[in-house]
Amino acid sequence: MDISGDLSGIRASQLQELKKLADIKTERSELIHPEILKELIRLTQLWNREIAIYLSRAGILLAAAVGRHATVTLPPIKGRSIGKHLRCIHTHPNGNFKLSPLDHSALESLRLESMASVGVLEGKFTGIQIAFRTEENDPYIVNLTPQNWHKFDYNDALDDLSKIGSGSSTKIETSQKVKELAFLIALEDSEQETNEDLKELRELARTAGVDVVGQMVQLRRYGQSRSYFGSGKLEELIHRLQETEANVLICDDELSPTQSRTLEMETGLKVLDRTGLILDIFAQRAQSREGKLQVELAQLKHLLPFLTGQGQALSRLGAGVGSRGPGETKLELDRRRMRDRINQLDKELKLVLQHRDVQRRQRTKSGMPIVALVGYTNTGKTTFMKMAMEQAGSRSDLPVGENKLFATLDPIVRSIKIDSSLEILLSDTVGFIRKLPTQLLRAFIATLEEVKQADVLIHVVDASHPQAVQHAETVREVLNQLECADKPMITLLNKVDQVTVEDDLDQLAEYLPYPIKISLIRRDSLKPVWKVLSSLLS
Repeated sequence: MDISGDLSGIRASQLQELKKLADIKTERSELIHPEILKELIRLTQLWNREIAIYLSRAGILLAAAVGRHATVTLPPIKGRSIGKHLRCIHTHPNGNFKLSPLDHSALESLRLESMASVGVLEGKFTGIQIAFRTEENDPYIVNLTPQNWHKFDYNDALDDLSKIGSGSSTKIETSQKVKELAFLIALEDSEQETNEDLKELRELARTAGVDVVGQMVQLRRYGQSRSYFGSGKLEELIHRLQETEANVLICDDELSPTQSRTLEMETGLKVLDRTGLILDIFAQRAQSREGKLQVELAQLKHLLPFLTGQGQALSRLGAGVGSRGPGETKLELDRRRMRDRINQLDKELKLVLQHRDVQRRQRTKSGMPIVALVGYTNTGKTTFMKMAMEQAGSRSDLPVGENKLFATLDPIVRSIKIDSSLEILLSDTVGFIRKLPTQLLRAFIATLEEVKQADVLIHVVDASHPQAVQHAETVREVLNQLECADKPMITLLNKVDQVTVEDDLDQLAEYLPYPIKISLIRRDSLKPVWKVLSSLLS
């Protein structure tokens, strides 16, 4: 019997003890022979490493592997290239007997008959979980305790596979039914950036409907172009993923196809980068035909480089975060058909732009000035528009602004009569965010066209946010890309009721043009805003 994996620091005599286990035959009714299990527990405690063994249906021990990646690849077994009729039984030194997402991925990718994990803590085992591969998407799960495991009949379980759902067994729910659990990773230039940047990524995940169960950061200088994280940090990440039972990995940067494939292969999880996460949120928010077209176009352009050689990642994108929206049905198209679809969407979007241009010319003929709301996402732009309509005596048909990122995607334009001498067209647009890729900006040019046509911009800032200045700079950078940075601009310093240090608010006011301190939640009067607007328009 061959032993593969991380064997560094292990004595040859101890490896020989593992090899001798091949002399013990497991009965067909047994999951594993008690003597083999006893020795695996002892060696796991001694080495503090995972140990995996591979048994044939006849109960012959064919191979073994040692290390954290023990179950990821099938060791060389004479006469076998796949795991048909093979079961893998491996130990978890941290005492958690439940199968990790990496284990479930290995069960499918190696096409094993079953995968079992044994929790080992202080020389004793805490329980066993077995997953049998089925023709359905969900594996057949059996949980065993230290008290009843020896009563389990493996052969009977194989016979019962046709009756999944009966008895004491349970099914793993698909990601459509169970809340997705995300683990966040990021590379940072300095340790000071970590908290705020990951806080925003956590908020993005929450907006997408995902629960965050952990996070890990590495300084950018230690990262690698192939695997994103350095090798040591990647090992630590895999261990943390098993502890948290995360089933999706979300990265704060835009990943290259190589990085995405490497992370997927090493962790066994669905991997999503920042752009993919933002697009998923956009897919949920898009209501109009225009919005849906833009989302699909952006999704396809983002996925195109990943199509070749992406492997199992495509099959994982059938549900859950990163797979919603009109683009989801196009994911398994070949590159040629995907490019054809992109060209078709480009043409349809041009027609939408032409239609919008006609509407815009009609509005221009009316002679009413156009004012566009801009700002970082979740600063209160929609709330401002709703209040502006109500205080002007108009009935607001807008939904209440949500405390979520990108609550507004489709542009909204309403006429507001401020007084007898001034009536404006006010437009609400999609919020900006840091690390917004240029191609994403281009895809949403139809939405952002409202900003380009505006006479005056109202920049809404969350004055209470610790990174308010950085957010304002991000908005300025996006406006530069849109060639709108030179337009007249009013700055609305919102949420002043939540500012604890008045000096910080004063410094922010000095930094931004035409600052007006306000609290929309407090329903402050908008008269100071209209006064400055009138002077800019005159």
